[in-house]
Amino acid sequence: MKKNMILVLLVLVLTVLSGCRASQTTNSKDNSASEPQKTLTVAAASDLTKAFTEVGAAFEEANNCKVTFSFGSTGTLSEQVVNGAPFDVFASASQTVMDDLDSKGFIVSETKQLYALGRIGLVTMKNSLIEAKTMEDLLNPETKKIAIANPDHAPYGLAAKQALTTAGLWEALEPKLVYGNNISDTLSLITTGNADTGFVALSLNDQATLNFSLIDAKMHNPLKQSMAVIKGTKEEELGKKFVEYVNSEQGREIMSRYGFVTTE
Repeated sequence: MKKNMILVLLVLVLTVLSGCRASQTTNSKDNSASEPQKTLTVAAASDLTKAFTEVGAAFEEANNCKVTFSFGSTGTLSEQVVNGAPFDVFASASQTVMDDLDSKGFIVSETKQLYALGRIGLVTMKNSLIEAKTMEDLLNPETKKIAIANPDHAPYGLAAKQALTTAGLWEALEPKLVYGNNISDTLSLITTGNADTGFVALSLNDQATLNFSLIDAKMHNPLKQSMAVIKGTKEEELGKKFVEYVNSEQGREIMSRYGFVTTE
């Protein structure tokens, strides 16, 4: 009888202990599942809108995180970085701008990387009667407005100005120019009919709706694009992973599909 009582007590004790362990395991899983995903905030030049949207989705899946983008002109975003905007990573369309931020201590120097070379071209809508395949076509009297990104703060706009200057057309065409805040805004001027043609990044070309003619890269300074992690971010490690991902085999494959010349 005593032996039976002892056996019963042992069974009860083991059952209780087993229940405790199961409860602890369940709580551990619940706590893990309830941990919030890390969020990475990336400031990126407007020419990256399409490419980085795809890069960001692939990075999220690979790293179980959330990536949010703030697209704009490189100059404007650079000013926001200087003024303390809560970005974790900055992908610039200008190596010069990034070097300037580095010299002033706003980025983590060892994370600075050249990730691509950009290209520009002349664009018209497919349903437009205006033809703009060459720089000389811009002299056509029927072409009333030519859109470019503001060269004062948009690298693609500066490249467009350099190309026009190289072709000896800047002074003749300046009265026709209308300025976008960034390269995406410049494309919008064309697609909405507020400009007949303009200079747009190859990475934003839509073959279904646009006629796109690439400009000879020798007509402007190379559009060297650089990125880095912002100094003081709380997500420095995740930011480093993002920079590395863009320059990884997977990242470069995506970037090349949008017309970027990836770096060695």
